[in-house]
Amino acid sequence: MNKQRFNEELSKIEFPEHEVMETIRNGIKKAKKGSERKKRVRVKRLAITSSIAASAFLASGLLFAPITNVLASVPIIGSIYDRFSMQIGDELFESNLVTQLNQTASSNAIDVTITSAYYDGNVIGLTFLAKGDRISLDKMEERGPEVGYSSYLFDGDEQKQWAGSMTSLEKSDDGYVGAIEFYNTSTDLPKNYTLPLTFTSITGVKGKWQFDIPVTQVPSQTISAKEQMISTIETDHAIQIESVTKGKATTFINYKTTLPAEGENDEINITVFDNLGNQLSKSSADVLATEQHNGVVVNDTRELFTSKISEDAQYLTIQPELRKDEQQTISSLDQSAPFTVESSRFDYKIKVNSIKQDKNQIIIDYDVQNISSGALRDDIIQNFADFITLIKSENIRKDDNGQLDMNHIIGDQIRSTQTTALDENYHFQSVYTLSTSNDTDTANYSLMVPFGTLSLNQPIEMDPVRFELK
Repeated sequence: MNKQRFNEELSKIEFPEHEVMETIRNGIKKAKKGSERKKRVRVKRLAITSSIAASAFLASGLLFAPITNVLASVPIIGSIYDRFSMQIGDELFESNLVTQLNQTASSNAIDVTITSAYYDGNVIGLTFLAKGDRISLDKMEERGPEVGYSSYLFDGDEQKQWAGSMTSLEKSDDGYVGAIEFYNTSTDLPKNYTLPLTFTSITGVKGKWQFDIPVTQVPSQTISAKEQMISTIETDHAIQIESVTKGKATTFINYKTTLPAEGENDEINITVFDNLGNQLSKSSADVLATEQHNGVVVNDTRELFTSKISEDAQYLTIQPELRKDEQQTISSLDQSAPFTVESSRFDYKIKVNSIKQDKNQIIIDYDVQNISSGALRDDIIQNFADFITLIKSENIRKDDNGQLDMNHIIGDQIRSTQTTALDENYHFQSVYTLSTSNDTDTANYSLMVPFGTLSLNQPIEMDPVRFELK
């Protein structure tokens, strides 16, 4: 049989690509779940598993191009998600819900290829491969940035950028691999979306690698609360659970929080367990809308969890926790010590015992009061003392609502160069070093005391809420 006839006959043979892919994936999945080794060892295990599966097809000496392409693609993408501990991508890959891509852009002798993407909930993740002789991990630190590459979404406008995370660039057999995960915090995206991504440097080599990455959202299920599910505490604090969205690798919980106007910066955080004892992994909570009326603030919040809800789960237990905050308290130093600076919302106080000046240094001796023994760790109280700052009184700015305008103040605050605990009874001394060109008259300065640091570290547990899934 001549070569042409052989190839014609060979092309007639049907290759069960889907079945082969499923077999290989199941083998990889089984190997991964049975492994107790570290992640880098598991990556090698993936490659070995696929090689064993491939040997059954290649032993005869017949090399089919479709077969080798399928086999080659499986361990590369799967191992990247596992290698970088990307929980969402790893889960979706195991469920055949990652789209493998082959988009390449070239600039300054470096090729960048988008190799895969996924879209679950409002999370879009991708992997990429970079090749080129100019890539050098050895020079990455001096060239920057730390992860080895830079990129932006859309046209680079800072206001349009999404939250996200990125892995460092790492050497692989084929080049240098990396992964990025983006989360859209504002609006819901359409089910079919194109993500505009541009890389601007690879290990310090400047260039422009531009992509339009097509993604399709993995189908999800939204479960609305069957009845009003509210947990309240201290009159004006409440949380109402509205819905749960079950993705294939992510979970969204939508809820409203009600806070008093004076506590608009208070936080109600939630911890979520299913009835099987599994805790959902927290990622981020975003306020989608805020309303203020009748002395209360209502925040419409959507929280992302980077883990899925088990299909066997019957209900979720949502445990809210209240952390109360307050604006920093201002107290002028234009008064004689001793004097007391009091929190406007809490019982916390500091008693200023003395104020001394030594050339361009202001030394303040004070006691932190009304902290119950053992209520807060010593390092939390030390951190509170470290962030009692000094500011020239003329630099204090407030907005139209009478609140401190921290955007304009933060650059004028003076941190202590040394804060020392003088005894075990929360007695401290802080030393503030002023610029020699600054006014050194203590009467022209004020203290800014962050009592909220203490209250935020004393959470108040609210009543749990049970959310039925079925």
